[in-house]
Amino acid sequence: MLVRDCMTSEVETVRPDDDLATVREVFRRRRIRQLPVVAAGRLIGIVTDRDVRGVADASTTVDSVMTPSPATTTPGTPIEIAAATLRTRKIGALPVMEGDTLVGIVSESDLLHALVDLCATLDPTTVLELECPDDPGAAPRVRQILERHGGTVAWMTAVRARGGRQCIALRVRMPLGHSPEQLLEEAGMTVVSCVMSHSGNN
Repeated sequence: MLVRDCMTSEVETVRPDDDLATVREVFRRRRIRQLPVVAAGRLIGIVTDRDVRGVADASTTVDSVMTPSPATTTPGTPIEIAAATLRTRKIGALPVMEGDTLVGIVSESDLLHALVDLCATLDPTTVLELECPDDPGAAPRVRQILERHGGTVAWMTAVRARGGRQCIALRVRMPLGHSPEQLLEEAGMTVVSCVMSHSGNN
């Protein structure tokens, strides 16, 4: 995943001669903590809530508290590189540049959301084979049990077997930390086989 996939494109900016009252109002209104500082169409700094927090005089101007020549990134940068830059420099956001043009900003919060999305694509899928009495309600019950715990059933088949039994086969994607075979066994199902894989191998 790249920075362009998670950055904020509609960037609010301030000027170096804006006062801190203006900055605080933008922070409050937009619920953000960092603002790029732009002069004559060029990025010259970044100002954060930490920069303004201890300044009592609201008429103080941005250029007196901002960080000049801030670290930046590009839309094509992998998110892990951007995250490493934030951690190494102990900062909360990176302006995103295409050449000399400010095209976005990516924050710790943006990268955290991206990580959550990325983890979601890596949720394991499991192919299960079950054996249970030949009951028409068995397959819907299996689906209900798994979906109640956040599972998504990709497909399911049910075939009658000898002795009044049936075999149910299915593929399910469960949230991390949930074991579909355990859920089904606790519900009285007999799990004959269970094979887990990740989405890239499906």
